[in-house]
Amino acid sequence: MISNFVLYLLYGVVYGLTYPIRILSDVSLSSDFTSTITTFNNYLAGLNFIFPLSTLITIIGLFLGIEVFILLYKIMNWLIRKIPMIS
Repeated sequence: MISNFVLYLLYGVVYGLTYPIRILSDVSLSSDFTSTITTFNNYLAGLNFIFPLSTLITIIGLFLGIEVFILLYKIMNWLIRKIPMIS
């Protein structure tokens, strides 16, 4: 009984929060854009035969993650040096 009430309450909150999105009209892609995606996918299929794209995307993601971490570390150090009492 109580769990049903909690679930209905959560459903109502999510339903209310998504209301602005649900009142918008449906969207569809134009045929030109869809054909462009299909053509790009065909080009990538040839490249995927030589070098697996999932591996390439994973390596690029790891590289960008490390670079973002280094950038945030440098920004935090710069901010700490700008505070007169700490440095």
